[in-house]
Amino acid sequence: MLLVRRSASLLLGLLSLVVFGAGVASVLWEVQARDPSAYSVQGEKHLTDAFMFTVAGCIGLFGCYCLWRADAGWKWALVPTAVILFAAAVPNVQGWSHGTPSVRASFLTLQKLSAFAGSLIQLAREQGYFTCDTSAELYSSSLFVREGQALPYVIQCVPDAPGPSFDTPPKRPGTLVFAVSQDRKQAWFTATVLAHSVDRHATWLTRQDQPLVIAAQL
Repeated sequence: MLLVRRSASLLLGLLSLVVFGAGVASVLWEVQARDPSAYSVQGEKHLTDAFMFTVAGCIGLFGCYCLWRADAGWKWALVPTAVILFAAAVPNVQGWSHGTPSVRASFLTLQKLSAFAGSLIQLAREQGYFTCDTSAELYSSSLFVREGQALPYVIQCVPDAPGPSFDTPPKRPGTLVFAVSQDRKQAWFTATVLAHSVDRHATWLTRQDQPLVIAAQL
């Protein structure tokens, strides 16, 4: 019975160590990423979660140590088991409750891009050609932040484009890229978001791991 209990202690200890290691790695990454010039997502609490996972891993390892002892009972197995279930459940619960801040930031950017594209497509149908105005009022700020300030959405025009602009994305998240063909009869709309909660540059808004583009033709 002692051999079985110690085998279970080793297995649960390895899983608790993974939780602890993930927490420590996340803490170190978040601390190193706190560059004031970096972009971030408003409302993200990864550093809090990282500390929480680190502490949970320590509790799980303590429970495994107690389970290993010759005079211990099986009740100590509940401690690392609870820690492992906690580590598995927290990300799912956070994602289920209205999505994480990063997911919400991307979703709001998609909504803004769709509204922006819709208004310009309607205008183009009235004028007979597409035109880009970088000073157009977008009315709301994004969930992206830099140096403590929320970033407004901005427009970037790409004239005489042969297709959607998928070269190096603009560095700034929340950029709505409007590419127009040379004859001004076709247009492609793309946008930038953050791949991580804290990053020094943006990436393309994607759908099914492919850059999302709204295409229109008169």
